[in-house]
Amino acid sequence: MSYLHPNNFQPKEDVSPFSETKPYFLLRFSKLSAHHDNYIKGINNEIAQKLLELLKPHGRIYITSERELEPQFEKYRINIDPHKMHHILYYTDLFIGDSQSMAMEAAVLGIPGIRFNDFVGKISVLNELENKYKLSIGIKSSEPDKLFNKVKELLSEKNIKQKWQARKEKLLKNKINVADFLVWFIENYPVSAKIMKQTPDYQYKFK
Repeated sequence: MSYLHPNNFQPKEDVSPFSETKPYFLLRFSKLSAHHDNYIKGINNEIAQKLLELLKPHGRIYITSERELEPQFEKYRINIDPHKMHHILYYTDLFIGDSQSMAMEAAVLGIPGIRFNDFVGKISVLNELENKYKLSIGIKSSEPDKLFNKVKELLSEKNIKQKWQARKEKLLKNKINVADFLVWFIENYPVSAKIMKQTPDYQYKFK
């Protein structure tokens, strides 16, 4: 599996108050209403409230949500342009959500993250990020106590972001730069297609 390389990712916009100097946490609540989400559970209101109680003493909390929020959560809703979300994710101290895509994005950025839903163990890219690179943590909805204990553990861990950044670098060293590969493939098509059919390992020239 190949990943886009965020080696040179540095937020260039002014995204204050979102910066590494002021600790904060980002929660993502998915709607889980698509056809493929049938019978899938994630973060409900009770679990969300418990997460807020655990996180409050350690920093600010922001929520990004596809679904309607209860009044007690609405004040935490983050109001930004969607295209700035990766800037916010880049600076967060801990990501917790029931979204697959944002869990993967956090992992590739080297941000400590937990996903809590019933897709855990069923998605190969996240399985690799979790089991091989230790860049994501998956917990099923039937194990809320495990979620709360893991949050406590991560909050108490020193230099956690540096550790996850080191794991991210290990990931990137093993993956090709998809952008460079696609530029080469398109600019040299159809010769590039023939090369890839005959020599699939040619892709590793784009690390």
